[in-house]
Amino acid sequence: MDNIMFAEVNFPLLDKSTATKEILAIPEKFSFWDEYRNTLMIPLMSKGGMSASNSIPGEFKWNDHAPKIIVDWFDEYIFPWMGTKARVMALITQPNFSNYEHIDCDPHELNTRQHKFRIVLQGKTDTLYFITDKENISAPDIEGAFIMDGGWPHGMVNNANEVKVTLALGAPWTGNDSYDNINLLLDRSIHTMPEDLRAYWKK
Repeated sequence: MDNIMFAEVNFPLLDKSTATKEILAIPEKFSFWDEYRNTLMIPLMSKGGMSASNSIPGEFKWNDHAPKIIVDWFDEYIFPWMGTKARVMALITQPNFSNYEHIDCDPHELNTRQHKFRIVLQGKTDTLYFITDKENISAPDIEGAFIMDGGWPHGMVNNANEVKVTLALGAPWTGNDSYDNINLLLDRSIHTMPEDLRAYWKK
């Protein structure tokens, strides 16, 4: 399934309204600003509390401030499907605010499988877009979870009047060999990346 740019994943839907309220109620001290993506992040599952690093030793564990509704959903459905645990972040994007255009992998990992798991709790999925050599392609607007190709240059503009709240799971998970519960909505094999990608790895 290395042709996935954007695919809907079929799971029982999380109570997004309740999950959003509980995420937004987490004290500010449990969040940090991500300069690379230009967004606020709250680590929910990590190896070291507030650390976003995957390189420190130990196992991935839920942080104490992670809402139970989210913990239960991931533990019951998502991690058994993936076959592993990984870092889980809540991304908070302010109204009329943009995430920097970027690539979610290192340059040497380009054109390898770089699937990322997402679910938008508040906001729309079609504010996410992928950058090709011809034009930007918006993601479809869906209600449930999705897989996106984090190894493709992408960005997001929250054009709503409320914060966008997204649950993001990625590294060290980079995808499964196959999926039996997805609907492929954007096929990366029919698109081409921009020739010069240097701008998408910001320092």
